[in-house]
Amino acid sequence: MARLPEKIGHYEILGLLGKGAMGEVYEGRDPSLNRRVALKVLGRKHQESSEFKERFLREGRSLASMNHANVVQVYFIGDYDGRPFMAMEYLDGDDIGGLLKKNGPLQPGDAAEVVRQAAVGLLEAKRAGVVHRDVKPSNLVVTKTEVKVTDFGLAKALQEDLSITATGVFVGTPDYLAPEQAMGEDVDSSADVYALGCSLYHMCTGNPPFRKGGSDDHYTAVVRRHLKAERPVLKQQLTNFDEPLSDLCRRMMSRRPDVRPSLEELIELMPPIVKRLDGRIPPRHTTVELSGGGAVPAVEPGPSKAEEPGAPSGGSIGTRTLAIAIIIGVAIGVIGSLVGMFALK
Repeated sequence: MARLPEKIGHYEILGLLGKGAMGEVYEGRDPSLNRRVALKVLGRKHQESSEFKERFLREGRSLASMNHANVVQVYFIGDYDGRPFMAMEYLDGDDIGGLLKKNGPLQPGDAAEVVRQAAVGLLEAKRAGVVHRDVKPSNLVVTKTEVKVTDFGLAKALQEDLSITATGVFVGTPDYLAPEQAMGEDVDSSADVYALGCSLYHMCTGNPPFRKGGSDDHYTAVVRRHLKAERPVLKQQLTNFDEPLSDLCRRMMSRRPDVRPSLEELIELMPPIVKRLDGRIPPRHTTVELSGGGAVPAVEPGPSKAEEPGAPSGGSIGTRTLAIAIIIGVAIGVIGSLVGMFALK
């Protein structure tokens, strides 16, 4: 097992949190501020690409220019052993993907509140010139008071870097991948709206919209459904489902970017839906000790709903939290395939 570096820049290294397609992720501490941070160091396989390194830094600078409650914060960008690194906010919370696995589907109002806050964060990124490109439930984290959008990945950078050696490689989680992104076209924030719509469907039903179950759920089959299949409809899948939320979700998942709502429109439409459905930030797991020494998971109510776009929700916090290091591109999924086989007709 390789030894951990003692320091990266001026940050003390406390442990290795993980490795991904983009590089290593460390838990660190800023001694001058006594602040815990998450450090992402670009992987060695990418360090020889000056274009890739520059894009990594450019994306990081864009994120560092943002200071918003619904966006993970970048504190510092530097160089370590010839590789760029970013020091980022270390989040204490639960990602929505994990909550879905533990608890099953969210209440529709809670899912709507997650989408509302995520849209506010994505709009802030849009204003900074950043498109996320990999929105999914596991990149939406519930903290003490709000939902934060994380892993503003370098999907485009990784895609272009890989395209040097592979034809038709595209990047992005297939379950939430916008059709134009699957086709290798230039994307804007409407691709993030599409992915957020797929995430909304997943949060409400417990399953991504284009998974059927079984052996035919391989990557290329899922992507083909994004491109050609009929859009699934929440109100047809779930009894007595809220019709306006169902219709909005279907618009978000439209194959045509011009039919999807903009982030601005989404932020305007969501608050009355959240209010009507009594939406809240999803509950967090806690642990309750039993007299016999065992423990059972319990759920505490999440913070109350926020009625103003961008306003953080307030409320209680669970006694057990999952420390999540949020780092750019830790788990970007890379799908190799020939784009031509998915041509829209």
